[in-house]
Amino acid sequence: MKLVRWMIAIVVVLIAAPFVFLYLMQDRLLYPGAEAVETFGDLTVTRPDVTLRGWVLHPDASDALIVFGGNGMSLSGFASRLGQCSDRAIYLLPYRGYEGQAGKPRERDLVDDGVALVAEAAKKHANVALAGISLGSGIAIQVAAETHPQRLLLVTPYDSIANVGREAFGIPLDWLIRDRYDTTVTVSRLGTVPVYVLQANNDQVIGSARTEALVRSLPQPPVRWEHVATGHNSMLRTEAFCQALRF
Repeated sequence: MKLVRWMIAIVVVLIAAPFVFLYLMQDRLLYPGAEAVETFGDLTVTRPDVTLRGWVLHPDASDALIVFGGNGMSLSGFASRLGQCSDRAIYLLPYRGYEGQAGKPRERDLVDDGVALVAEAAKKHANVALAGISLGSGIAIQVAAETHPQRLLLVTPYDSIANVGREAFGIPLDWLIRDRYDTTVTVSRLGTVPVYVLQANNDQVIGSARTEALVRSLPQPPVRWEHVATGHNSMLRTEAFCQALRF
């Protein structure tokens, strides 16, 4: 009997181990962060629990573009590229815990920070557009649902983090994940916001099925849905990405 019990215990441990690992490591996997910068720019967004700092490129432009980056993206590192691609006033506010920013990233906080950033940009610019890259597309969609910006650009977007994780790890993760980013639930509140989708044909991180599921859930077809022959991380270096920032 003892042998049987030991065998059952071993089987249970082997089955449970990957779930326990993913539960404990999910924050590090979803929010790996980005290296701290020496200095921030003049952008300041004061929240009830933290003061966030960032940069504004082309601050005197009449129209603004707020960029929500990917989960491991350094906004400061891509600032030059973004500034070359668009002459809008580009607002870059690293997530909590990223690039030396105070706080810890949580889905609801990041969305609320984004809404506050839109309000800040709207004080100075006639039109405010949003761009969400990878993880940031899930944040941008929720912010857009609350603020209804002029336009919304989604770069390598997805339908939910649970579905992305299931494809990556081959196991159901819905009941494990804290920050779900269920974008298909939120998009119904976008109304008539024009949406531009940029999809990587060779994306090894977010499968085409995840982007297509999101597009199908939009309240109206995207004004443009472009497929680019590139990978997930190389998308930002393509001319298609640069042109999309000018939409």
